[in-house]
Amino acid sequence: MKRWLTIALFFLLLPFPALASEPAYDTLPPELVRLRDEGQLTVRALWAWKLVPESTAGMAMEFRALGLDLISADRAQLASWLRQADEGQLGLSETQRDVIGQLISRMDEGLPSGEQHVSDVSVVQQSPAVGVDGTGKVEDLGEMIRVLGAQAEGGDPKAKVSLALAVRTGAGGSPDPIRSVALLEEAAGAGDADAMALLADEYESGLWVPQDLEKAVQLRLKAAEAGSQLAQWGLK
Repeated sequence: MKRWLTIALFFLLLPFPALASEPAYDTLPPELVRLRDEGQLTVRALWAWKLVPESTAGMAMEFRALGLDLISADRAQLASWLRQADEGQLGLSETQRDVIGQLISRMDEGLPSGEQHVSDVSVVQQSPAVGVDGTGKVEDLGEMIRVLGAQAEGGDPKAKVSLALAVRTGAGGSPDPIRSVALLEEAAGAGDADAMALLADEYESGLWVPQDLEKAVQLRLKAAEAGSQLAQWGLK
């Protein structure tokens, strides 16, 4: 439990430089400007250059609980989430909206006022990660857990990871670490990198599964190779 909580706190407290209140005309590094011109600039790229709001780490966990991948999002995806929130199709808090707004502003640095890169104006098509009656609107936490449960039963590995995080902390009920580990095992077996990383922590701690340090290392290495930022941090 201590190891798992440490990981959660790490996400919440990981330091990032604050965004400048008045950014220069083009403060994005040339490498990121090139990615933007090619339509490939994502939050992950900003993250690598430490150009995200300080709260992005914690927000990434909150978005993951909603079934949304904040770190992999590009500008079009971020703008789409804001539109869905404005239309009542996605339940985002003011803080979550503010972080999205800051990320969009960071991606737009250097562009003339009001201009968007051509790659940003395309419409993003996506299925609601969580929702009621297909609208994507979450009425309450219990409903969100029920929807995640249905998606997990349908075999969605990312839904299983989100549900594992939720039930581990007791969201919508009492904490259930045994069920959380079972969900992570299923998601890891389906190839989800973050599930492998979280499962590695379980085998390292030995609290809810037999301790197996060698298996923990192998899972973390495999997760890092598959692109899990969580696993990559754990290996540093």
